[in-house]
Amino acid sequence: MNRYEFEDKISDYLDNNLSISERQAFEKYVKENKDAENLLNSVRHTIELVRKQKSIKTSENFMLNLSDRIKSYKKTPQKPTKRDSRNFIFGFSPKNSALMGVFIFSFVYLLLNIAPEANSLFQSNIVSSKKSAIEKDIPQSPKPVDNKMEFVSVDSSQEVKDSKEKINLNDKIKLVKNKR
Repeated sequence: MNRYEFEDKISDYLDNNLSISERQAFEKYVKENKDAENLLNSVRHTIELVRKQKSIKTSENFMLNLSDRIKSYKKTPQKPTKRDSRNFIFGFSPKNSALMGVFIFSFVYLLLNIAPEANSLFQSNIVSSKKSAIEKDIPQSPKPVDNKMEFVSVDSSQEVKDSKEKINLNDKIKLVKNKR
């Protein structure tokens, strides 16, 4: 038995309408599956709650009055609730279409103000205006000197180290796998 067969046979089991072999297969399935047992107990509890409910008493003519009322509704033509389509713009009422227009206008306005200009290379206007103001305040650098001797004479280092000379760094550097 699978879950679908079990669910189909719950009401027959509770009404005691199953054959003995079907009833045994049903009870075996319930013992093997905890979910099936919970579902069976839930259905039993629901049936018990429905039985405990007080019955509502109606008049003897309730069903006759109800059927007569239904027939009278069927006979009388109902006015269609069609809205006046003259006052609608693209399916919106005038108020909603005005709000939609404001939203679209605001969206386009913000898009144009936030999007970068084509010649600004994706810089905002604030940054580009500050950049131009900073460039105005920077003093002009001196003209380049062609004479290389001026740079050499300004150099204060007198000593030139030999690049082939070995430097001893044993006491200053400790490597991870250095065993000392």
